[in-house]
Amino acid sequence: MFERGTTLRPRRIINRPAFLVHTAEIANHYAPVWKELKDHPFDVLLSPGVTLPSQISLKGLPVRIRSVRTALLLGERYKVLVSNHYQGYHDGKVRVPLTSFRIPFRKPAPAIKMLGVQNIRMLYAAGKLGWNMSDWNALYDGILCFGPRHASLFKEKFGLPVFEMGYPRFDNYFNVPIDKASVIASLGGNPDQKTIIWLPTWKKLSSVGHFNTEIADLVKSFNVIIKVHPLMVHDEPHRVNELSKLGLTAIIQDARDNIPLYQVADTMLFDYGGPPFGGIYTRKRFVLLNVPGASNDPWAGPDSSDIALRDVFRNVDPGSGKLQRLVEDDESWVEHDDACRTLSDVYFAPLQGTSAAAAAAAIRDRSWIDDTKS
Repeated sequence: MFERGTTLRPRRIINRPAFLVHTAEIANHYAPVWKELKDHPFDVLLSPGVTLPSQISLKGLPVRIRSVRTALLLGERYKVLVSNHYQGYHDGKVRVPLTSFRIPFRKPAPAIKMLGVQNIRMLYAAGKLGWNMSDWNALYDGILCFGPRHASLFKEKFGLPVFEMGYPRFDNYFNVPIDKASVIASLGGNPDQKTIIWLPTWKKLSSVGHFNTEIADLVKSFNVIIKVHPLMVHDEPHRVNELSKLGLTAIIQDARDNIPLYQVADTMLFDYGGPPFGGIYTRKRFVLLNVPGASNDPWAGPDSSDIALRDVFRNVDPGSGKLQRLVEDDESWVEHDDACRTLSDVYFAPLQGTSAAAAAAAIRDRSWIDDTKS
């Protein structure tokens, strides 16, 4: 379905790299890399309706912020484009089919091909393998992946060049201490209580709705703070509305960075997708929330890494009544910590605190990508 080597004839090639920002949340993954590009000029391309989160500062960086629309209408392509995944171009509420959107190129092409001569995918989540390894990866020329596990998968299935970058988003976790009490208080919590952070995914794999009552019961003893999946806010408002009835300490619906939440958490609650792997990378205490049918979900499946984590880490089924006991257990986390240490070496390059610098270097010097695939 997807073929490399589409011949395009743009009006102009731009030599500076560009980052395609299709949601505000993805900017939190890119921002540490932008900082490490330092004096190397780059562009940020914003999809329609997207603005950068307020906490991201580009002050002092040689960056231009542009719209995807402008670049497309001018027929401009970047020598290298960094994006999160294959995507079409949409303008407001009108989604334009990838195969029919026409600009001054010889033939229609996917948005990333219209915008980039050489395309690099930068991973942002280690779970949901069915989605992460979709056929559209063949449109890319190289993958910035987390570590050995995904490097092997992309080489085997797509024959793509890979660069193991670690997890750039978490550099600040290791490098920038925070005032934990102040952050908790700013979210309406009690700094003298322990804090539980719940980071669910969305749609069918989301634990929202399955664990609402059990998590609401934790509020009696803990600060319980949830940051909902960024797409749930607009696509599943009914689920967010149900959360508002639980009396949780805070329900975060904006695109603030997750890293301070990892830093203040005593225990974290995850279901599927990327957050559990952030927990492994930072060696946090966490409990996995099981959603019925997850192993058969097309975006996960039995071979998905986040399904396999259930064989190693404590996990709980909805309605089992075990969640509070698992959260309150302070005695049996030694094996959990050992598993985090072991699996971190499987999923991530050992670059804690320096991952963004490694990724920036890989974008500046792309010798790891075979030029014949460009």
